[in-house]
Amino acid sequence: FGSMAATTEPAVDAQNAAAAAAAAANDANKKKKSKKAVADNTKYTGIEGVLPVKVKWSNAKGRHIVAAKDIPAGTLVAVEKATASIVRNQSFVSICHHCFKPVTIKTQTRPKVDAQGNQVAGQVEKVNVPTHSCTTCKMAAYCSEACQQNHAAEHQVQCAALAEINSISSAHRVSPESLRAVLALIGRRAVDKASNRSDTPEFTENVSAAKPTPFACVLDLNPNRHYIEREALKEVQAALKEVIALVPDSAKVSLSEAVELHCIFSTNQHQLVVNNHQILAVYPTTALFFHHSCSPNCVYIGETNGVMYVRTMVDVPADGDLTISYVEICQPREQRRRDLLLTRHFWCKCRRCSTLLSKSVDRFMDGIQCTSCKNGVMIFEETKEVQDINELMTDISALDKEIQGKYAECESCPAKIEVTKLVDVLKAAITDYGIAHQTLQKGDLDQGRYQLEKFIKDYEDKHILSPYNAYLVNTYITLMRVCTQMGSVDRAIRYNGVVIQRLEGIEGAVPSNYPRLVEYHMSLADMCLKQAKKKASNRTPLGRSTTRKYLSEAKSSFEAAYKGRSAIYGENSPRALEAKRLLEEAKREYNAYA
Repeated sequence: FGSMAATTEPAVDAQNAAAAAAAAANDANKKKKSKKAVADNTKYTGIEGVLPVKVKWSNAKGRHIVAAKDIPAGTLVAVEKATASIVRNQSFVSICHHCFKPVTIKTQTRPKVDAQGNQVAGQVEKVNVPTHSCTTCKMAAYCSEACQQNHAAEHQVQCAALAEINSISSAHRVSPESLRAVLALIGRRAVDKASNRSDTPEFTENVSAAKPTPFACVLDLNPNRHYIEREALKEVQAALKEVIALVPDSAKVSLSEAVELHCIFSTNQHQLVVNNHQILAVYPTTALFFHHSCSPNCVYIGETNGVMYVRTMVDVPADGDLTISYVEICQPREQRRRDLLLTRHFWCKCRRCSTLLSKSVDRFMDGIQCTSCKNGVMIFEETKEVQDINELMTDISALDKEIQGKYAECESCPAKIEVTKLVDVLKAAITDYGIAHQTLQKGDLDQGRYQLEKFIKDYEDKHILSPYNAYLVNTYITLMRVCTQMGSVDRAIRYNGVVIQRLEGIEGAVPSNYPRLVEYHMSLADMCLKQAKKKASNRTPLGRSTTRKYLSEAKSSFEAAYKGRSAIYGENSPRALEAKRLLEEAKREYNAYA
């Protein structure tokens, strides 16, 4: 109050005047700092001459990319080869660390070691190892001698550190993948520097012609370092200090640079499935310009050689933003946001997440049904926003405090209920859902199936959860797979149909040609066609009716799968051609049977 009075009095003493001036200057500095610098997109504009897109910048969106004209679903809008990539631990000796093709295996004899790693005198054992691999670090596998030679310049930078990576990782409780990712970036940096490579990416629409995006582009990415949990970052620093000590002097980076690279990779990485194995990679152009949305209009796909391409799933108008999703969108809003905060270090504010829950499709995926009218879902508008991962990790109760004393209202009738009671219902559902999955993990399919079907009876048939609730939809997905494993195909078909109906039943839940939805159509069509052939010999009225039903379902689902795969992978892709072939077979069977 004193300072307020000083500003309103006619006579202001020198001390107050100085304080006021300092405060004003401080405010001005804050405003200057808060104003975003205009990003230079010059080196990225080359994509505009190759693909139907435009790179943009705005104060509100930062860097982003838009359609240069009206473009239909299935349009190729980006092709990029990673600056740096690593094979995931579980696939470490299965695919080539350079081109990601499957490796060949040979059998070797070596001295047997005990649990402590000590050699057992006079005993040997046979082990399977990659035919081509680095014999120094034993941490890189290749499909051929040519690939090993092509990767030699990058690997030479990493080799000594890779040899010690597991012990460093264990000592500091840091994922070896995180350390290998930093080494991969350092390797790319050294190769680009040695070849005096330009900082400007070379864009192409030809997947086989794509070259790695230059290392310099990685430094344009936001590391989001201040959002990474502090204690974890300390361990990373300690581990990287040991790692970079083993890097050759010609390629060495400072500790602060190494930590920056760790943050950049962990925040901007893409996980791709290549040749049925997982890789982690950083694609700077895609990460910079294709923003996340929980209602994406594009999808990114990994090619067999680790090149990533982006295609539109739906029609996009001229100047429409092109977006992808970094999380599974068929899950509750709160879970998507938490996943993004933990893995990408931002709190999602896309249009879907920013829309009031009462007006969003998310009310059904989060949905708990009203016990009064048995029709509407209960709505509670979440107001707590988390911007700092440290806040979420150190004070998880902050989110619980937000709901104390508040009520959820039914969208269809005047009924209200305490939010804490809704949370209790959801917790009970999550517990039962988890128990069923634990049973399946133990290999007990019969009991797991019983528990999942009981989950549906307890929570859907009794009108506790909305039929479109994410936990119910995922229960049907699991049941579909379990019944297939158990040979109960008719029931698997029924559950598969329910999954498709639920995902397509609410406008905006998933976009047209969404990959998971497309594959559910493919699996349904495949099962229906096989069952139709199996039952075709039953010429009773019921048998004929069942066969016709399955053939009709197979035909329509293959049509949906072919359309979707053509958009996602391209009309002439192996996956689209497979769907087309099976569609033609289903049509022939249908016409012949009719």
